[in-house]
Amino acid sequence: MTEASAQEADSLREALLDLCAERGYENFDLAQFLQRTGVDEAAFRRRYVDLDAYFAAVLGEVYDEFFSEAQEALVGQAGWRDRMRATAYALLRFLRRDERVARLAAVEVQHAGENAQRIFIETFNRLVDLIDEGSEEVAGPDSISRATALGIGGVLFARIQEAVANRELALGEEEIPELMYAAVFPYLGAEAAEQELHIPPPQRAV
Repeated sequence: MTEASAQEADSLREALLDLCAERGYENFDLAQFLQRTGVDEAAFRRRYVDLDAYFAAVLGEVYDEFFSEAQEALVGQAGWRDRMRATAYALLRFLRRDERVARLAAVEVQHAGENAQRIFIETFNRLVDLIDEGSEEVAGPDSISRATALGIGGVLFARIQEAVANRELALGEEEIPELMYAAVFPYLGAEAAEQELHIPPPQRAV
């Protein structure tokens, strides 16, 4: 990528993040978006069919960036609960780093096109897969269905979405133990869940 094309890519992404944060994705169109970027429509359409296609491309980048950081956070975390906890703290750090990114990933995606919805569902299912590994921690993994993980994932996402939408990413580290309690309880019971309320954040790999 040339320096000029890299600058153009940065300009497009920054404009999308800014406009989603300022107005909401439903409240601007391609012409308003391009006016913010200084990129002409012909150049934009050489790469993207429409604004929904571009939103989906950025959303995919954002989720890939999160999972890359989450993988780093999982180094040295062997057990299911440890991996869940490390992922939760990694997600919180990622969302708090840039409120605009958090809003695009957790809130504005609801108003985007089919490709963005598909990417969101695939990403949500990756997180549900991690929760569902809890079924392997109990006697007879078939005794707890994936529906349990889907339900837990839905509750956790709703809490994150609420925090982002209300600009209270004051959703802080003190809430992670409570979220972990909710995730662990259906699989390992009250005693293990209670332990989560007293476990500090994992040490990050150097």
